[in-house]
Amino acid sequence: MTKKEFMLQVIEFLPDWKMGRGLKPLIENDQLSPDVFEKLYQVFRENIHQTYTEIQKFQLKERLEKLEEMRQADEKARQEELVSLEAVFDDL
Repeated sequence: MTKKEFMLQVIEFLPDWKMGRGLKPLIENDQLSPDVFEKLYQVFRENIHQTYTEIQKFQLKERLEKLEEMRQADEKARQEELVSLEAVFDDL
């Protein structure tokens, strides 16, 4: 994948990234000087890495919250089962 292709994919991946939308035609038509293009490429690389990191952190947090909810639900089910067994023994 070329740097140009990479940058265009980043723009598509981050649709809310306003800077990328304005630069898309300049990148597609090779209207940037080589120095500006290289600097812009570095900015794109840093931003996509940061975005992936934030997404991964968010997904991990969601998974941990779901695991905690499942653990609490299991604990509640065990407590209810324990109470029902105690009631059965009391009836005997």
